[in-house]
Amino acid sequence: MKKISYLFLTVIIIVSLLSGCHSQEVVPNDTDEITESKPEISNEERQRMDLYIAVMTSAFHEENGGNEFVAVKLDTLDGLSEEAKAEVLEELSRLSPHVYSFESIKNDSSKFELDDAGRLIRSVNGTLLWVNVEEYSKDKSTITGVSWFGNLGAVFPKYQAIFKNGRWQLELINMAVS
Repeated sequence: MKKISYLFLTVIIIVSLLSGCHSQEVVPNDTDEITESKPEISNEERQRMDLYIAVMTSAFHEENGGNEFVAVKLDTLDGLSEEAKAEVLEELSRLSPHVYSFESIKNDSSKFELDDAGRLIRSVNGTLLWVNVEEYSKDKSTITGVSWFGNLGAVFPKYQAIFKNGRWQLELINMAVS
């Protein structure tokens, strides 16, 4: 009987050790390895993004050619990385469920009407947005937003923007209309 008890105790100890070793198996840390591919957007870049989004959204609300789609001239978004530009497009999806880089759709006849020379005439129930930065500092900017929907349909609101309490406050200083 003693031999069976010792044998049983030995089996329990061996099983405990094996299961203990198994539970201490090295498991890769998922969070460290997965986050490698997404670079972080700096505070400066985030601040610029917020300005551009606020100005283009405001211009869109002044006048637009419809919200079936929104196209953005990404080359006007100075100081932004490709990741930040992609996030700007994502943020502008509040204006339309279909937001594109202008470069990716500029020759799409379902979105833009072109003249014989290939120049844009108008958008087809959509809006083209971009910005023109005249002056920029961390807390102040003079910037024009453009909401274009045709050669005879566009607004160019010019803003004095002040960064205050973590947000850009826009003051309309001039409005051009085409």
